[in-house]
Amino acid sequence: MHSAPFVLTTVIVLFVGLITIGRWLLVNDSAVDQLINRASSWNIGSILGYALAAGLGRPEFGQRLFMGVGLLALSSCYGFVALFGGADPKLVYSRQRNYDAFATVVVLFVLVCALAEEAGLRLHSVFDWERVLWAAIGVLVIWIGMLLMYACISELRTATTSLREKLTYSALFLVGMYSVACSIYAGLRDVSGVVTGNPGTIWAVGSLLTMTLLAGLLAIPLVRAVAVRAGLDRQGRQCRRLHPMWRDLTSVVPGVVLPVGRQSSSERLYRMTVEIGDALLHLRQFAPDTGSTHTGTISAYALRIAEAAELKARGTDVSARTMHPRYAIQPPAEDRGTELHNFLALARVWPRARAAATRDRHEL
Repeated sequence: MHSAPFVLTTVIVLFVGLITIGRWLLVNDSAVDQLINRASSWNIGSILGYALAAGLGRPEFGQRLFMGVGLLALSSCYGFVALFGGADPKLVYSRQRNYDAFATVVVLFVLVCALAEEAGLRLHSVFDWERVLWAAIGVLVIWIGMLLMYACISELRTATTSLREKLTYSALFLVGMYSVACSIYAGLRDVSGVVTGNPGTIWAVGSLLTMTLLAGLLAIPLVRAVAVRAGLDRQGRQCRRLHPMWRDLTSVVPGVVLPVGRQSSSERLYRMTVEIGDALLHLRQFAPDTGSTHTGTISAYALRIAEAAELKARGTDVSARTMHPRYAIQPPAEDRGTELHNFLALARVWPRARAAATRDRHEL
C-alpha cells in the first residue's frame, strides 16, 4: 500500500469516496448494487485505516489493517462476481452472510496477530502468518478475477448486447485480467523473498488506476440516477412538458388523480398519461358537439378540450346539455406510444388553447 504516491492515492480515494457515497444514497436498491457499494466502502476503509496507522507512526500495523479490512471488501466482491456469474439470486443474502462470517473470522485473526506484534510478541519467528495470508488473498483475488473474466466473456457473446454494454463488459474483463496478473506477480515476488504486501510502485499505481476505472464504471448508474432525480432524463423531460396540461386538467377533474409515493420518471410519466386520459374521458360530456368526429388541427382539438375544462370549472350542469355520440374529444389511443405522442403534441399548443378559453370566458 505504501508503494503508491501519496498525492495520487489521496485524489483517487476522494474520487471513489464521493462516488460511493452517491451510490449509497441513490443507487442501492438491488442486491448487486448493495454488494458493489459494500465492496467499495470496505476498500476505501482499508486505505483510510492504513493512512491513519501510518500517520501515527505504525506503517506495519497499517499494512496489516489494510489486509484485514480488505478481506471484507473481497467478501463482497466475491458475492457480486458469483451473482454476476449466474448464481441463484434468491440465495444471495444467505450466501453473503456465510462469506462475511468467514471473512470476519479471518479479520479477527489478523487483528489479534497484528496487535500481538505491536505488543512485542514476535509471532513471525514461530509462524509467518502474514506471508501465508497474503498468499491466500492472492489465490482468492485470482479466483475472483477469473470468474469475472468468464462472466464478461459470456455476456460479450450475447448477440443482443448493446455497444455500451460491450464497452462496460470489456472494461470489467480488463479489470479481472489485471487482478489476476497482479496477484500472480505478487505471488512470485513473495516466493522470491520480497516483503509481503508490497507489490512495488508500478503495480501499486496500476491498482489505483484500476480502482479509478472501476469507480468510473460505477459512476454511470449514479449519473443516470442523478439525472432522473433532477428530471433531466427523457421521461423526466416529457413529464415537464406534460405538466401544465396535466395540472389544468386534474384541477378540474381531481378524482382521476391516483395516490402516489416515490416514483421513477417512467412511473411518473405513465401515471400522468393515465390521469390525462381519464380526465379527457370525463370532459367529453362537457365538450361542445361539433356534429362531426373530425377534430381538425391539433390547436383546434386543444381548444375544445380547454373549453370543456372551462365549462366543468364553471359548474355546468351536464344533464342540461344535449348528449350526442359524436363528441369533439376523442378517447385516448389504446397504444401507449401513440397516446403519449398525442399528449405531447397537445401539450405544445396547450398554453395558447388554455389562454383562449379563459379569455372567451371573461368576454361572456
